[in-house]
Amino acid sequence: MPIFALPCGQHLPQRCLTGTHGFCKVCAGVSGLSDLDLISPSLRVTHQRGNKSPKLKGLGMSVLEEVLSANETYAAGFGEKSQLSLPPARGFAILTCMDARLDPAKYAGLAEGDAHVIRNAGGRASDDAIRSLVISYKLLGTKEWFVIHHSNCGMEFFTDEVMRGLLSKSLETAELSAEGFTDIGTGPGSPEGKYIDWLTISDNATSVAEDVQRIRNHPLVPRGIPIYGYIYDVSTGRLVEIPAATKAGKAS
Repeated sequence: MPIFALPCGQHLPQRCLTGTHGFCKVCAGVSGLSDLDLISPSLRVTHQRGNKSPKLKGLGMSVLEEVLSANETYAAGFGEKSQLSLPPARGFAILTCMDARLDPAKYAGLAEGDAHVIRNAGGRASDDAIRSLVISYKLLGTKEWFVIHHSNCGMEFFTDEVMRGLLSKSLETAELSAEGFTDIGTGPGSPEGKYIDWLTISDNATSVAEDVQRIRNHPLVPRGIPIYGYIYDVSTGRLVEIPAATKAGKAS
């Protein structure tokens, strides 16, 4: 299931089919609704077993068809975007989470060609994220970087051990409930998950500061690049500064 805001602050969330509000299944005491009923409309059909090419409800189109149709519309009005230069025009880069609720173009005021946006699960400063940041400044001239995590992040809801356990049982999508993630697949799984550092998060502000510090201390990162650390609040759309990250990322 998708992860949404937690009004109660304690339990894992659900969402009604109307998509108009988020609520905690446990605290709200909703009854008479199945887990399928509580999935958001855009994901509901993908949870129906045996549907390998899900159709978007009411549109009669598969996800692939919808994406290609949208691309045709976008390309038809592409115009002067074909003249954009390779280096980002505003000279900065953002490392942020892949969460579908985050739109860096909107929360940071970006247009095509403005900035580099590097995304992964949690917005973590992994080796590959740092690789991209180093290319961003060394070859394409960015001079300022942002690390932006967010509230209600899915990476807070499991540990490395949980992820490895789920993968060892099956490779099918796990189920999310008020008790956490549970494997519902038939197997087989794989032990390969134990060799991956999943970079899960126990405290959001701490993770931002740690990621900024890791980037700051990397031998391939110049001291003159300021690195800013923020948390995007999914309930308000605002960026909240993390002072410890600001201190760690200060340029010298």
